[in-house]
Formats: sequence, C-alpha cells, structure tokens
Amino acid sequence: MVFDGRLKFLVLAALSLLFFMLNACTFNGLGVVLPYMVEELGWAWAVAGLGFTFLGLACGLSSLAPAIAIRRIGVSRTMLLGGAILVVGFACMAVARTPVLYFAGTIFLGIGFSLCGTTAGINVISHSFERASTAIGIYFTAGGLGAVAGPLIVYGTQEITGDWRYYWVGSAVAAVLITGFAALVTRNRADLLASEEEQKPAVSQDGWLARDAFRTVQYYVVVGAYTAFLLINTTVHGFAVQHLADTGMTMGGAATVMSAIALLSAAGSMGAGVAGEKIGPRELALISLSGTVLGVLALIAGGSWIAVTVAIIGLGVGFGFSYVSTANLLLDLFGKRSNLELYSTMSLVSTAAAIGPALGGMIRDETGSFALVFAACAALGFLFLLALLGMRKPERPAEAMEAAPVPAE
Repeated sequence: MVFDGRLKFLVLAALSLLFFMLNACTFNGLGVVLPYMVEELGWAWAVAGLGFTFLGLACGLSSLAPAIAIRRIGVSRTMLLGGAILVVGFACMAVARTPVLYFAGTIFLGIGFSLCGTTAGINVISHSFERASTAIGIYFTAGGLGAVAGPLIVYGTQEITGDWRYYWVGSAVAAVLITGFAALVTRNRADLLASEEEQKPAVSQDGWLARDAFRTVQYYVVVGAYTAFLLINTTVHGFAVQHLADTGMTMGGAATVMSAIALLSAAGSMGAGVAGEKIGPRELALISLSGTVLGVLALIAGGSWIAVTVAIIGLGVGFGFSYVSTANLLLDLFGKRSNLELYSTMSLVSTAAAIGPALGGMIRDETGSFALVFAACAALGFLFLLALLGMRKPERPAEAMEAAPVPAE
C-alpha cells in the first residue's frame, strides 16, 4: 500500500511506535528479564538460550507471512493479526512456570514480531516516501529507542514490584493499544487516501524482478551480512547482562550498559538514515560491521569500564547502522519493484541467526563463561566485512529497467 500527503506521516508515526514496542518488549527486554526468570524458576542457561532461539526461529521462519498477508488482506488486517498473536505470546510469558510454556510464548512473540515488524514497515515506508533513507532511519530510530526503554522498564518493574511477570502483563496491554492504533491509521479508507486523480505511487517503483535478484551473489552477501548482524545482536542481548554481572558489574549496571548501547544505536539509526542520502549504503554497512566486531571483542573483557565504553560505542554504532544500511543496500542494488519479496526472503534466510543463543547457552553451561561465544560472533562479523569489501554492484537485466506498478491490495 502506498500512502501520500499528510497521511504518510501519520502512518510513519504509527509504524514507528509499533516498532518501538516490539523492540522494547521482545528481544531487548527478554535478555534482561531472563536472569530473573532463571533465578526464580531454576532453569539452566541452555533452557533460557533455547527460548531466545525459538523467538528468533519463529520470527525468521514466519518472515514470508507478512508479505503474503499484506498482498491478500492488506496492511491494517495484518497489524491486527500480528497484535492478537503478540498478546497470546505475552500472556504465555506472564504465566510461564515450565520451559514448555516459555518456549510457546517466545514462538508466538516471534510470529507476532514478524507480522508487525520490519517487513511491513520497510515496504510501506519505502513506497510512500521519496526520501526513503531518512524515513527508514526514523523508523529504526524508534526501534532503537524501544531497545533503550526495554531493559530499563524490566529493571524498574522488578525493583518496584519484585515480580518479573508484571513486565509481560504490561507488554500485553501495550500490544493491544499500539497494534490497534497502527491498524486504524493504515486501513483503506477513501476519505484518508488521495483522490483517484492522485492515486499514483509517491515514488518510482522500478527495479529488479525477484527471480533475477535471487540469482546474484550480491543478494546473498547482503543476506549473509544481515544474518550476521542478527546473530550478534540477539546473542549480545541474550547474554551480555549476565556476562557483565559475571565479570563484576551489578545487574543494574549491566542493564544500564545495554540501555546505553541501545540509546547510541537509536542515534546511529537516525544518523545512518540521514547519511544514507549522501553516502552509499555499502559504506554504511562496512562502518556498521566494523563497529560491531570491535564492540563485541571489547565485551569479552567484561566489567572493565574501558572495555565497556568501547563496547557501548562499537555496538551502539554497529547495531544502529546495521538495519538501515542493509535495508537501503537492498533498495540500492535491486530497486523497489520486488522489495517486499526480497526483504521477507532475506528475513527468512536469516533465521539461521537463531542458532546463536542456543549454542551460546550450551557453551556457557560447559565453560562457565560467555567469552568464547562473543569471540565467535566477532569472527563471523569480520568474515562478512571482508565479503562486503569485495562486493560490486550487479549488472541489471534488461527487464529490470522497466517500471512496474505496485500490486493492488
């Protein structure tokens, strides 16, 4: 769906608010609430990490669902469907006493995140805004601010109530309100959309056919880099708090470090969006990978404030630039024509990133430390840094030069 005029700014605001909630209440919040859950319920860290893996797997394996849903039932109904699934997931987490219910909750949250998250958001925003990079930067900045808020909300809730279950109850309420608002502003109402004479795409919709893009090496380099970002991100958010606590920091201090990373990441997303109008997305991705590798290496040193400062800067910049740079890199290489399919397929393939927390939990149980886990993350990031350095823009097929209309809902 293409939104024009003032409506597109309201839609951007609603989708950004929704992405804020998703980041605050799923991946980022879970990593901070897990130590409290593990302590109360007596689980091994392998169990805790497996739940994080199920969250990532569910999110990745359902990545084609938003593309299918948007084509068939529209953006608004997709938001409602995703919101309902999120509420079920938060409810499972709130009442969890066994690993089975915890795993079920993370699976529902992963599916809900997929339906309401970046595939829908990037597709709507990129088709509705001429300056897509800046708008995408705003969207990911909102998500970054959610990552700032999530750990602080968990810690504050625990300090005030002494019960981590209230965090999940509050998340369920937020999901109802925010997905309802997003569905309201994205519904197909004649009085909100442009007149028939103005019913034209806000920007050109030319680009590659999906099948041609799938045949290029460059597509899989971007997908691999995106997967590496996700694996490092989920692994860091899953275990960094406990790792910092193991190496001398208090839980409050560790949660503050994660919020500082998220705050810098939010600023980085905005900076990447603006910078993307002037420099290439490949350069942004290279900066992102370099910062991520440096930051995760510094994290190995643990509670040292010098190492923590480097980790905050490196991971903040790396994570902040990562989503904007890969989203814009897909658009730069292959255009807007098949971006919905290309982005959702990239998200599907990146499901492989879910193995990170599961392996990380097992390694922690065997070795008593997360250091080896973070070293492996740094090696993976460096590998794709080299791949991006050697990548060149693919030659476009003749049919990709033809403009194509956006499919009707």
